[in-house]
Amino acid sequence: MTTNKILSRNDYSEKFKKNIITMFLRGRNGRRLRDKYHIPKSTFYYWVEEYKKIYSQDGLIITKHDYKKLEWENARMKKQLEVYRITGCSPQSTDEDKLVAVDKYKSSYPIKYLCDVLNINRTKFYRYKAHKETQTEKRIKQLTCKIKEIAVNNPCYGSKRICHELKRQGFITSYKTVSRLMRENGIQAIFGQAPSRQQNKDTLNDNVLKWQKKYALSAPDIAWLSDVTEIKLFGIKFYICSIEDIYSRYIISYTISPTNDSALVANTFMDAYAKRNPPYGLIFHSDNGANFTATAIRALLKSYGIRQSFSKVATPQDNGHMESFFATLKKEEIYRKTYSSPEEFFHSVQKYIKYYNNVRLHSRLNYRTPKEVLHEYDDLHNQIPF
Repeated sequence: MTTNKILSRNDYSEKFKKNIITMFLRGRNGRRLRDKYHIPKSTFYYWVEEYKKIYSQDGLIITKHDYKKLEWENARMKKQLEVYRITGCSPQSTDEDKLVAVDKYKSSYPIKYLCDVLNINRTKFYRYKAHKETQTEKRIKQLTCKIKEIAVNNPCYGSKRICHELKRQGFITSYKTVSRLMRENGIQAIFGQAPSRQQNKDTLNDNVLKWQKKYALSAPDIAWLSDVTEIKLFGIKFYICSIEDIYSRYIISYTISPTNDSALVANTFMDAYAKRNPPYGLIFHSDNGANFTATAIRALLKSYGIRQSFSKVATPQDNGHMESFFATLKKEEIYRKTYSSPEEFFHSVQKYIKYYNNVRLHSRLNYRTPKEVLHEYDDLHNQIPF
């Protein structure tokens, strides 16, 4: 015995539906057609409405069903045009451009939809994506190796200096990326800790530099900064006197001595003067230490046409550049090492100052070295560089 199964409206083909409605519209009895072909009454009359001929505004004869299909097709084409407009692609675009567009807008549209509209095979897109990720991983690996290399050669460099050094070497990256990779790989700047020390009481003198700092920053050898710092090693106190050009931050001269007296300052000044031969009226700025305010130093500087300038008492920020240099010297070099002899200490300071002048990037110099700043000025003004 055969059971006649009643099908749903979606189980019938388009051709079958049209044939049934055509017979009905030509006069065949609707009930007999439904019984013969086992069509539910509601389904039959739904077809009648869908396939009844209607007239469009242009006089075209179509069915309601066809009209709905046209509306759906029109909406689909609008969406496709929207995708083409947003992605900047067209049917004539290269596969590479389309793949880039799918990858870029995959969060706004389903990947399948984008691939269908742009006529790109999904398998091809996933292969492209895997290859792109591989290239990114390769670049990150290269960047990490370079960061480690720079950090080894410059252990006191933080993420900003390393980022600028990478750019100087042709690596295009951002500070955030460098910072993240350093953090992920446990790379950080190495600094020593400074021991506490008492501040000396000074005498008050005029701060000439304060009123002419803008002028002093316009060219080399307009103002020099000087200071003395103390380092205790092997039970001996060593004093380092340095002279820095305020324009370029170049350490022109330095002297290490076991005595902190006017001779230490005089020797350092004479060495710096012989190297640079500065113009008459140079500003020589320091704190109010006895070695700088001594009568012998005042007379020596005056004989060379040098104007002395002094920081305000108990105001180290008035000579902040020199304070910063000594802090950097100690953190990046002296406090990081254990010396076996005074000679090793002297050599270490000499090596670091050479590095500071010629290699180390200076944040206040727009991540250039002091030597580069001097050379740029000398090239611009046709002077003889260091």
